[in-house]
Amino acid sequence: MRLIGRELIPVHFVLKSHMSDIIFLHGWSMNGDVFIRQRHAFAGSQIVTPDLRETHAGQITTLLTLRVNDKPLLAGWSMGVSMILSELASIQPLVSGLIFISGTPCFVTREDFPHGMRPAIAQRLYRDLQKDFHLAWKNFTGLLTHSEAIDEGTLSQLSRLFAGVEEGIEPKQALDHLNWLYQGDYRNTLKDIKVPLMIISGSKDRICFPDASRYLAEKVPGSSLHIIDGAGHMPFFTRAEEVNSLIRGFADGH
Repeated sequence: MRLIGRELIPVHFVLKSHMSDIIFLHGWSMNGDVFIRQRHAFAGSQIVTPDLRETHAGQITTLLTLRVNDKPLLAGWSMGVSMILSELASIQPLVSGLIFISGTPCFVTREDFPHGMRPAIAQRLYRDLQKDFHLAWKNFTGLLTHSEAIDEGTLSQLSRLFAGVEEGIEPKQALDHLNWLYQGDYRNTLKDIKVPLMIISGSKDRICFPDASRYLAEKVPGSSLHIIDGAGHMPFFTRAEEVNSLIRGFADGH
């Protein structure tokens, strides 16, 4: 473990390969353990999976500036994409490329952005979490893989993962993070992305809809878009082999 400020940053690595190092940023209320299938798949590179306990400006930039190796790839899942976009100006010079997994530039629907969560649903989720956080959180996690065909081994591992994640959740902090997500609108930032960008989404994602990923791809010239047929909001876990192959191909080119 490496201590950065007051946070423990898990760093997983073995012998170096030619592939770029990768930092994975997790989604709302989760932790770095969600990327266990990437830790195993990319054992030839240094894989950093920090636990993001705050959404304050500058924490991802700080993590990157403490590195002494070549510029890494930076991959964000869901809230992790929002965190990258919120610090894009300072992050971009420090990375070789970006990977957006199940992300959106605007979490909640706006009058001119129909690809987000409807405000009424977002508000209901927030109220439910205030009323009974753990019950509402369990219902939320059910949406992450809604309508997916998942094998028993993956379901079992996912259940154990969520049980471990839930133990470490601080409800007030999670609610603050959710409110931060609701407020974010990074559409005007997209034109400033100059590094290579790969976008991955699940066709059955009910949290960050695939149309939001299509919007990202339209607004960032030269980006690549991959919609994983039949996958939900966690394609890096439920369709790990396919997503890891995409990441490996992207990383080998950068």
